[in-house]
Amino acid sequence: MAIPSRTPKTKADAPRRKQIADPAMEALQYFRLIFKSIKKHFMWVEQQTGVNGAQLWALAAIVEKPGLKVTELSKALAIHQTTTSNLIDKLVKQKFVRRDRSSTDQRIVFLFPEPKGISLVKGAPKPIRGVLPDSLSRMPESDLAKLNLLLSSVVRNMKVRDASGKTTPLADI
Repeated sequence: MAIPSRTPKTKADAPRRKQIADPAMEALQYFRLIFKSIKKHFMWVEQQTGVNGAQLWALAAIVEKPGLKVTELSKALAIHQTTTSNLIDKLVKQKFVRRDRSSTDQRIVFLFPEPKGISLVKGAPKPIRGVLPDSLSRMPESDLAKLNLLLSSVVRNMKVRDASGKTTPLADI
């Protein structure tokens, strides 16, 4: 089952774009649209699967690469290792994932999907990584470089910044 889309099927179906006199307000509206769309997708994912978007993305990464280390999963999701451990705890409690410690170094933990987790990922709504990571991954590198430059400028101009937001899953913001 796919999430209902509000994207017009043809150009004629598209609403006429209102010209906004203030470019800053137009940019603000795009941020609002992005955040609202992300939130809607997360709510839909949780209704369909019983897990939040970050948990589903983590589970999908483990299903895709059984034996993944916790540190590797943190990098794959671009989140803090403590946050990753918390996600894994929830997935283990729900019997979607199991942890196996290295026999040579007990600090190293390998993650394996359980049959219940594999089944959940197979039937999960797409895109599993979420609508924003999916959209960004499909953009040309040159556009991403421009976007990153512009977003870094936005961040530099903000009077209040919380750097921990860089490693917090969108589902938790």
